[in-house]
Amino acid sequence: MRLPFRAWVGHTPAMSRLRLTPLDYAAALGMFTYASSVVATPIILLRIADELAFGLAGGGGIEAVRAGFLMAILVASGFAAARFGKTRSLGAGGLILATGLFGYALAPSYVVVLGAIVLVGLGGGILEALLNPLVQDEHPGDSGRYLNITNAFFSVGILTSVLVVGDLLTRGVSWRLLLAGLGVVALVAGLLFFLFDHEHGRHKQDSGNGTVDPDIPVWNHAREIFRDRRFWLFAVAMFAGGGAEGAFTFWSASYVQLDFGALPRGGAFATASFAGGMVVGRLASGHFVPQDKLHILIIASAVLGVGVSLGAWAVSGLVAFIAVVFTAGLTIACFWPSIQSYAAAQMGGDSTMLFILLSVGGIPGFGLSSFIMGIIAESYGLRTSLLVIPLLLTILAVVMVISRRTTVTPYR
Repeated sequence: MRLPFRAWVGHTPAMSRLRLTPLDYAAALGMFTYASSVVATPIILLRIADELAFGLAGGGGIEAVRAGFLMAILVASGFAAARFGKTRSLGAGGLILATGLFGYALAPSYVVVLGAIVLVGLGGGILEALLNPLVQDEHPGDSGRYLNITNAFFSVGILTSVLVVGDLLTRGVSWRLLLAGLGVVALVAGLLFFLFDHEHGRHKQDSGNGTVDPDIPVWNHAREIFRDRRFWLFAVAMFAGGGAEGAFTFWSASYVQLDFGALPRGGAFATASFAGGMVVGRLASGHFVPQDKLHILIIASAVLGVGVSLGAWAVSGLVAFIAVVFTAGLTIACFWPSIQSYAAAQMGGDSTMLFILLSVGGIPGFGLSSFIMGIIAESYGLRTSLLVIPLLLTILAVVMVISRRTTVTPYR
């Protein structure tokens, strides 16, 4: 007997309507701003390099500084959340990010750009670390749906930046004005967290719903997480899921230009197509997939993703590739928020430190997969390097199946 679609996705009377709080809207804007800050430099890099007279290696240095300081602030954000609360820490993160973007927009030299990008990395790192734990605290019993919706705005940020900023640059708008505009958005996001701080005040001293208990040292929470064997499985899953997402995000534009002879605008459209699939996939997951079906969603998406990513390697036309990467976005969309939510539900305890440590596992996957693909492309071509993606998704599916069978949790 075949089950109707509504039954498979769990649309039962027990599945409540989405109820968004003011902090959900602030988190969505924060996620949008963070994503835009991530892709801002790649989009405007050639204009900056020309005006400030530095080479492509210098451009790579800008991204390396941003990513380095982002990673450095991740764990420190857990201490800030325990001391000041998540909303105030996120408000500070938005203001730091805004300050960095304003400094970036006004930079008269490459050295000043590097100084400004330090602040961009620090502010972005706080947002990366605490946005998802904040949503988890707002909806502790049904976080998977809300996390997918919030994280959809990361993809919205990428999609908007690639299309709008790219088009405005083509029309002659100054890169400085664009960065300043993004700084205004970051400033608004930071102020909204301070404005809505009272909405979340009930969580600050409550450790019963997975929030940070300020009376327990943060490192104690981390040690408890490290002792749970399932954490290491979920960290590998985050690495693989982040790697697949990073691979398509970073290489799609270059691939269609090199293998299909497309113009840069065609490359931007390929990246936007993948981001568009991510938006649709995350919104659909948030509306239709309840908490108790997350493991099915993750495993099924990984298996489907293997086939789709092999299709990206196999197709030989630009239109077909763009269609495939949109489908790839649909299958990859759920991984980052859903794995974090599923891990929190399975492991319990302090979700703030858990989310931070899982991000520490996922972010290197985002960058390392792109680096490995570049090495393979040097010797065997970019098309061959695409085979890294189905390998990562296979690992993800296997690890998630193993996690379902892991019953002995702590090391003694």
